[in-house]
Amino acid sequence: MEQEIVKVFNEQHEQIGTATRAEVHEKGLWHETFHCWLVNEDYIYFQIRSSQKKDYPGLLDITAAGHLLAVETVESGIREVKEELGLNIDVHEVVKMGMTSCSIVSENMIDNEFCHVYIY
Repeated sequence: MEQEIVKVFNEQHEQIGTATRAEVHEKGLWHETFHCWLVNEDYIYFQIRSSQKKDYPGLLDITAAGHLLAVETVESGIREVKEELGLNIDVHEVVKMGMTSCSIVSENMIDNEFCHVYIY
């Protein structure tokens, strides 16, 4: 997973190259992620991160999320819903809420993300 290749961006969200997932977190390079929140009238659904995860084990997290690979479009991120939840949904079934930037610095990494946010 750390060797997956992702697109790298400048702070204006202009693509400037590619790098491994490990490298973007080591150097704090901007990259893209896909976030899909499952909601209904009464609930927002979260998942609990595995206790085996390197970062933030056992904590609540987005319903389904992941890094976008260099060969993927933003819409390709819908695969995360299948991978994490086992749900087969089409990208046309989700509503794009927008994109936000997020920067988290911890002792393990510098995570600078452009997060494409959807709801289902």
